[in-house]
Amino acid sequence: MYYHANRNLAMRSWRWEAFFIAAGLIVLGYLVKAGVTNIDRDRTLSVQGVAETEITAGKITWPLLYRELGNDLNFLQYTISSKNKLIIDFLKANGVTGDEIEVIPVEILDSQADKQFVSRPYQRYVAISVILVASTDVEKIYKLLSEQTYFWKQNIAVTTDDFRYKVAYEYKDFNTIKAGLTKEAIRDARFVAEKLTNGLGVGVGKLKRVLPGEFSFMDVVNAPHKKILRAEVATDFYLK
Repeated sequence: MYYHANRNLAMRSWRWEAFFIAAGLIVLGYLVKAGVTNIDRDRTLSVQGVAETEITAGKITWPLLYRELGNDLNFLQYTISSKNKLIIDFLKANGVTGDEIEVIPVEILDSQADKQFVSRPYQRYVAISVILVASTDVEKIYKLLSEQTYFWKQNIAVTTDDFRYKVAYEYKDFNTIKAGLTKEAIRDARFVAEKLTNGLGVGVGKLKRVLPGEFSFMDVVNAPHKKILRAEVATDFYLK
């Protein structure tokens, strides 16, 4: 009887051991499968995508600056008024509206009182006149920039040597442009990834990660009112 009791106990113990072994094998099998799946899923390819687009300035500011010398302030005022009228008439005849034109108050320098004049010029006064053209019709104004010889023919020496008054261009809506350009760069990255994996027996899957893009500007030759905006993005794609 004692023998039968021990035998039953041993069989019971063996069954539990078998159960735990079987359960362990099942769990191990699941973990192995899960591990393989994760390894397969984590196979990635890192590539860089590039996209470019040409953008035109949304606004142009064109200062027309010239100087007049003289000893008589009244005569200087008359000369500047006459030349300003010639400039404004030319601008309006070429499609520039009154709202796009601003006449800056004339600046008068007295060579006898101003210490910046080391050598005193023959003419005592220097009058600086500036007519400012600001427009969103960039192409129209840019075209006029090449026609400044008209002013020289009228004895108006329009100059660009004053650092305070330079032709300036403004660019807007960068956020909208950048968003679209980033998408193009990601598409380019996928194209590169597919080209790299071609013939290797693997495919390019979903996009895993994209790092913040880097943007840079490049000048367009002979077109200062235009820029090339370039986007570069670093991406990771799953392989399948």
